[in-house]
Amino acid sequence: MSTSRTSRRQFLRMLAAAAASGGTAALFPQLRMIGNALANTRALTGYKALVCVYLAGGNDSWNLLVPFDAARHAVYAQARGGVYNAGTNPGGLALGIPTGGDIALQKIIDGNDPSSASNQYFMHPAVNSLANLYRTNKLAFVVNVGTLIKPIVMADYATSANRPPQLYSHSDQESLWHQGNSIGNRAIGWGGRCGDFVHGSNPNQDLSTCISIAGSNRFEVGLSTVPYQMSSGGLATLSGVCNPTPCNGVSASSVRDNALNALLADTYASDFSGEYSRVFARSRDLFNLLKAGLDATTLVQAFPANNSLASQLQTVAKMIKLSKAQNFAARQIYYVRLGGFDLHAGLMAGANDHGDLLTLVADAVSAFWQALAPGDVNAQNEVTLFTASEFARTLQSNGSGSDHAWGGVQFALGGAVNGGRLYADGAGLIAGFPNQAPGAANNFSRGQMIPGIGVDQYAATLAQWLGVTAPGDLAAIFPNLGNFGSGNLGFV
Repeated sequence: MSTSRTSRRQFLRMLAAAAASGGTAALFPQLRMIGNALANTRALTGYKALVCVYLAGGNDSWNLLVPFDAARHAVYAQARGGVYNAGTNPGGLALGIPTGGDIALQKIIDGNDPSSASNQYFMHPAVNSLANLYRTNKLAFVVNVGTLIKPIVMADYATSANRPPQLYSHSDQESLWHQGNSIGNRAIGWGGRCGDFVHGSNPNQDLSTCISIAGSNRFEVGLSTVPYQMSSGGLATLSGVCNPTPCNGVSASSVRDNALNALLADTYASDFSGEYSRVFARSRDLFNLLKAGLDATTLVQAFPANNSLASQLQTVAKMIKLSKAQNFAARQIYYVRLGGFDLHAGLMAGANDHGDLLTLVADAVSAFWQALAPGDVNAQNEVTLFTASEFARTLQSNGSGSDHAWGGVQFALGGAVNGGRLYADGAGLIAGFPNQAPGAANNFSRGQMIPGIGVDQYAATLAQWLGVTAPGDLAAIFPNLGNFGSGNLGFV
C-alpha cells in the first residue's frame, strides 16, 4: 500500500466503511484489489436502479407461496402441523386452499407450464396486490434460494466444508446474503462491489451509487463505494448552521456556524482527523446538491400511512425521480428494510403476526410500483425491486411459531422482470416445486429446506441486469459463482 497521503485517506475511508459494517478485520486482505476496483468501471447508458427490500428476522416465505393442488398441498400442510384454526388447531402453521371468491384473488399459475393442473399455486391472502402483479408478468418468484458454497443434498451436509458457516444465525446469515457469497465474514457486500464497477458511468461522481434509507448495511459497502445514508423523511438539517447556503434563519454571526466553518477549513496533521473533516464537508455538499430538489419533488401516487417500509420506498421513488430529472446517475442501488419477521411465537395470530407484516410489504411495494408508472416517476422498466431475508423458517411448528431454517422464497418485481413464473432448482422437485416432506432429499426433519439455488446465483442475475456482465467482474464479486450450473437464472 502506498504511503502517500492520498492512499492513507483512501485507507481511512475504507476502514470507516468496514467498521460501520462490523467487519474491520476482513478489510485488509482486500486492499490489494482497490486499484482494480477503481480501474474496472464500465461505460453504461440509460438509467437502471436496483432496490433491495430486506425482510429482517427470517421471513416465513413458505407461507408466501403455497401449492394449490391437493397432493402437494397435503404434503405442505402435514409438514406445517395442519391448517391453522384458532379453535381446533392453534399450533398449525399451514394455510388452507382458498375457496369461493378467494380463488380468483390468491391463485396463480406458473407460466413455465401453464396447462398443468399440478403447476398451480396460491399466495398468502395478505398479498393479493402482489398476486395481481404476478399475473401481469411483472413479478417472479425465485424458489428455495439461500446461502450455499456449492449445490448440495442432505448426504453432503455432514462435511462442514460443503455448507456455509454459522447456519441459522441471524447476523451471520444476513452478512452472507449481503456479501452475495458464503466465504466467511467479509466487510464488503455485492451491492457495493457492483457500485465499484458501475459508478464511473454516473454523471455526478460525488453522489454514491449506493443509497440507504435504512441505516448502515454491509450490502452497499464496496472497495471504493461508501453508501450515502438518508432517512425516510429525507435529509436531516443541522441546527444553527447554514445549510444550504445562503443561510435561512441563521445569523451571519452565528457562533456555531462560524465554529463549524473554522473546523472544516483547518489543516489537520492527523490523516484520520483530516479525512473526517473532508467526509463531513462532502456530506454538506451533498445536502446542498439534493435538499432543495428532493423537497420540491412530488409524487402523484399516495403511499400508505403508518407503514415504515412504505415511507422508505416513497423516499426511494422521489430520489429516483430527482436523479433522473437532474441526470445524477446512470446506475443506482437502494436499500430499505422491514423488521419483525423473527416469529418464534404468534406467527399465525396476534399483534404484528406474519399476515400483518406481509400486508405492510404488499401495500408498500404496490404503492412503489404505481409511483414508478408513466405520469409519475416513469421508471417501471428501469427499476428492479427484489427481496432478501437471512433465511426462511422451519416448516414444523414450535407451538405457535417457527424457528430458524435455511432456503426460502424471494421475489423480484419490475418491467424488465420475466414474471408470471417460478424459478426453482435443486434436488427433489415435484412439478417444479421443492418436496416439503420432512426427511426428503432436500429437507431436514423439522422442515429446514436445503437451498436449491445459491444467493450467488440470485444476486449475480440482478448484477448482470444492472450492467456488471464481464466474467472477471462477476468472478471478483461472486467468487463461488463457478460452483453452480448457472450464473444467470433468467428472471430479469
